[in-house]
Amino acid sequence: MMTDEKTYEMMWDCEFCGKQKLLGKTHRHCPNCGGPQNPERRYFPPEEEKVAVEDHEYVGADLMCPACNEATSRAANNCGNCGSPLTGAKGAGVQQEQVVGPGGAVVAAPGQPAAGAAGGQPGGQPAKAKSKVGCIAGAVGAVVLLLIVAVLVGTCWKKEAAFEVAGHQWKREIAIERYEAVKEKKDCKEMPSGAKEVKRTKGKKECKTRKVDQGDGTFKEKKECKTPAETCEYTITRWQTTRTAKAEGSSVDDQVLWPTVKLRKKGNCEGCERQGEKSETYTVTLKDQKSGETDGCTFAKDKWASFKKGSKWKGKVRMVGGIDCSSLKPQ
Repeated sequence: MMTDEKTYEMMWDCEFCGKQKLLGKTHRHCPNCGGPQNPERRYFPPEEEKVAVEDHEYVGADLMCPACNEATSRAANNCGNCGSPLTGAKGAGVQQEQVVGPGGAVVAAPGQPAAGAAGGQPGGQPAKAKSKVGCIAGAVGAVVLLLIVAVLVGTCWKKEAAFEVAGHQWKREIAIERYEAVKEKKDCKEMPSGAKEVKRTKGKKECKTRKVDQGDGTFKEKKECKTPAETCEYTITRWQTTRTAKAEGSSVDDQVLWPTVKLRKKGNCEGCERQGEKSETYTVTLKDQKSGETDGCTFAKDKWASFKKGSKWKGKVRMVGGIDCSSLKPQ
């Protein structure tokens, strides 16, 4: 990532006479009425009104004078307003980072509120906007929290129930793979060897500008640019599942067999087929003796066969998620 860094002056509006767009570092007092600058109300200037910072004797984040509460440079030993020592002085407040994307749109900074939530615009409007965003965020957070609690309660809260075995199902499957050409799109660095018909697409350069309040009446503007990885579209010949052979039944008395697999063409040629992975499931259908509702539990083959049709069982039912299959015991 490329970074281009520059420093500019923040702006502030006089609270006494209403003079606007004063410079955060140059104008410590209002040139119009002499009123002191309030460092808490500095703001990032519009793009067309930025003023670059020149070298100055006193640089660094501001301190608030313990005696007169006036903002003064951290590099100074005494307050520039009243002359008192700055021993024990606290730093002035700073605004939250602001990230400006393509076209000048303000986007959220990492760990910071979204556009419009940062403070420091003329007339004190940001505080109101921030309040609205905060309320909305709080409401959304509360709803999400309630949903999480509801899911946890529904999943963990269980009640006792009685069941009757209503039926059985079993299924065995074998994947059938075919060796054929497929099209894929990936980061060029991840492109497999043997790829053909490769089409490369260079990533478009993306830039954003990060504004960081330095606390001394200036802000640092960092232009960060990155170019996404080059992507490749290509054709590669590989084995992939194209169909599945199945065998299934509905009784523990069935002869449980694997399905017969018929390969259309054997070998390692393009268009040839081979057997892939095997899978099997054994499900018991249970009917709630009180509600009459049915649900299924999947077990290993031997345990599945131990659930005789019509037999009675007791166990627990989750408020959300159905039967707790591990809780089942014969009545």
